[in-house]
Amino acid sequence: MRWDGWGDPAKRWWPDDGQLAFVFGKLGLAPRGRGPEPARPKLPERVDVKLEGDTSDEARLSHAAGRSYLDLVKLRSGALDRAPDAVLFPATAEAVADILTKAECAVVPFGGGTSVVGGVAPVRGDHAGVATMDVTSMSRVLEVDRESMLARVECGIFGPALEAQLGRQGLTLGHFPQSFEFSTLGGWIAARSAGQSSTRYGRIEDMVAGVRVVTPAGEIATRVLPATATGPDVRQMLVGSEGTLGVIVDATLRVRELPAARAFRSHLFRSFEAGVAAVRRMVAAEVFPAIVRLSDMDETELAMKLAGADRGFGYRVLKFLGRERGAHLMLGFEGTRANVAHEIDGAHEIARRGEGFALGAGPGEKWSKDRFRHPYLRDALMDYGLCVETLETATTWSNLLRLYGAVRAALSGIVLCHVSHVYPDGASLYFTVMADAPRGEEEARWTAMKKAACDAIVANGGTLSHHHGVGADHRPWMEREKGPVAMEAMRALKRSLDPRGVLNPGKLL
Repeated sequence: MRWDGWGDPAKRWWPDDGQLAFVFGKLGLAPRGRGPEPARPKLPERVDVKLEGDTSDEARLSHAAGRSYLDLVKLRSGALDRAPDAVLFPATAEAVADILTKAECAVVPFGGGTSVVGGVAPVRGDHAGVATMDVTSMSRVLEVDRESMLARVECGIFGPALEAQLGRQGLTLGHFPQSFEFSTLGGWIAARSAGQSSTRYGRIEDMVAGVRVVTPAGEIATRVLPATATGPDVRQMLVGSEGTLGVIVDATLRVRELPAARAFRSHLFRSFEAGVAAVRRMVAAEVFPAIVRLSDMDETELAMKLAGADRGFGYRVLKFLGRERGAHLMLGFEGTRANVAHEIDGAHEIARRGEGFALGAGPGEKWSKDRFRHPYLRDALMDYGLCVETLETATTWSNLLRLYGAVRAALSGIVLCHVSHVYPDGASLYFTVMADAPRGEEEARWTAMKKAACDAIVANGGTLSHHHGVGADHRPWMEREKGPVAMEAMRALKRSLDPRGVLNPGKLL
């Protein structure tokens, strides 16, 4: 990725003057020009970690941070407060084990580096130095068992390469997080990732049938079984461990046949509450589109502006409904042609009864075309002196609107939200925040808002994270969510598998 932002260095998304004026107007600010291009920062002095690795400035800079707003602020600041002392590139599980045996420094596992919660920050902890272990050299599909619909895959493979290799055999994992192009299988598993098609395919922990993890205490390879009743599930203890217990070297995944049909449909509701009720009725009726994305009124309005649809068909529909704004529900369907047609009919009937106005396939098809382009907009708006960041949570249906209101009230600036990743008993809420961030005040302003939002989440029945993970950012609230006894049990597991505390200090625990 770019050293100072998201994604492909050759790709940018510059908003036009009208879009910028809209955002600045919503914030009560006069439009302003772009700031200067950031200069590569000076790196901190390194120490010798006595491990064979790349110590060049290029390697250290490209592994110095994840891709949260605060990460980008630090990268663009001119001087980084931390960077790995060396970057290691093991190509085998044996090489990983050798590093963990020899390491007298902290070791941070690193895949694509897309964490937005401080999960790959090169923290030294109690050690004199820190090495980042880049696992992307381990990137093969090792074997496919079509009869059992299982694939064993190395952890460092990126999303597009995984789907391409499975696709040649008519298969898919069906896991498409926003970070898909630049994140790895190991990262997905370590952070309990959820893809945009999770309502059909499940979350990453549903897809993982077995894991092979190298820990400082030795290797753990869980058996691949459809189900077992032999005590607590060790596999699930390792999924979501965020590189603090061991390094995931490969995993056996439950794969699916490539869908024969795909389709999108959209509806516009008079209110966010009406859209929530319609989505809840869909899952209660066992209508499970692969993708469910219900935007609130503010997100719908901004999305229309950015798509150039604010004077198009969607705008005319709002006028027809007698409103200036509405809530947009986008549904994506996958499967056999018969199943897709059946689910489209079922979803349409439920939306119609909830007074949803059908918009057809167009909005969803445009979203699908642009969906991996959206993160680039944050970088562009940062160039204009704005803070743009996201946070997410989940709760039950009965608590969803209360939590939505509490988190919105805790934030300031432009606050957008959508419901996605729906379940029979609840759904996630994904917030995007845009606010003024004068130079030198970026960290203080966002940290205050993030603290207020996390306090509101734990006080109002939500989870600190539905799919971004814990990292360093959510760690201060973990005991309030998990409870002291559960946290001590997690610390005991850490002491057992990583007695010297070398793996990813300062994260999760």
